[in-house]
Amino acid sequence: MGEVVDKAILFATNAHKGQKRKMNGIPYILHPLEVGSIIASLTSDEDIIAAGILHDVMEDCNVSKETLIKEFNIRIAD
Repeated sequence: MGEVVDKAILFATNAHKGQKRKMNGIPYILHPLEVGSIIASLTSDEDIIAAGILHDVMEDCNVSKETLIKEFNIRIAD
């Protein structure tokens, strides 16, 4: 993948650090990575893939939309 997706993986991994899935206790980051993988099988649009990887950081990690816009772009943040 490209630079935007790599950056999203690192950002989400840091944001979800220490979080576990409630149902099975596995590291939470596996879920956003699975979402990104599914999206990547459907499109090569890196903004869409990155958005999938980052889809829970605002809700679960208290990352603001403004932070995502600053770090990525409005399309990914939306």
